[in-house]
Amino acid sequence: MTPEATIESSCPLCGGVLEFNFSTNEIPFFGELMLVNASCSCGFRYADTITLTESEPTRYEIEFDSDDFSTRVIRSSAGTIRIPELGVTIEPGAASEAFISNVEGVLCRVEEVIAMATKWSMHNSRKFERGNKLLEMIDKVRRGEGRMTLVIDDPFGNSVIISRRAQRRVLASDEACKLKTGALTADVSEPEVT
Repeated sequence: MTPEATIESSCPLCGGVLEFNFSTNEIPFFGELMLVNASCSCGFRYADTITLTESEPTRYEIEFDSDDFSTRVIRSSAGTIRIPELGVTIEPGAASEAFISNVEGVLCRVEEVIAMATKWSMHNSRKFERGNKLLEMIDKVRRGEGRMTLVIDDPFGNSVIISRRAQRRVLASDEACKLKTGALTADVSEPEVT
């Protein structure tokens, strides 16, 4: 892809010339994206993807079981994921990245974190027991013996669960304002004149 713009800066590692390349691309479900990459002759590299489009704030929700594991999940870098039955909330941070996965992939990510936290809690019987209970809940869903709920809230409307069974609703402005966005945002709307 040919860069649409290039700027030079100083490399944070060696102080040499760091060349930033910017280009845009239209991606389904994400809209227009700005692709940023930088490289220096010392080997330092940087890459980022910035969403340039914004839709109305949305919530997608699906109650799932093992039959829904292949349901496509697209989470933008501003999307907040929740699995209420597990008490799990994954909020975007400063280094949050968008991803395309499926319900099983999201559940596997959550399971890995719970397994690691459970292992670290071996000396705290209450936390260790709670972690093992959560892992058993995930295992039951995997065996087809239970259901859970996957929720994605996105203040910019760029996340989606692609399924006829997924429920979509527009978030009220007070709900959207409470969500973390992960990235630095600027409100460029004109202020009201009174």
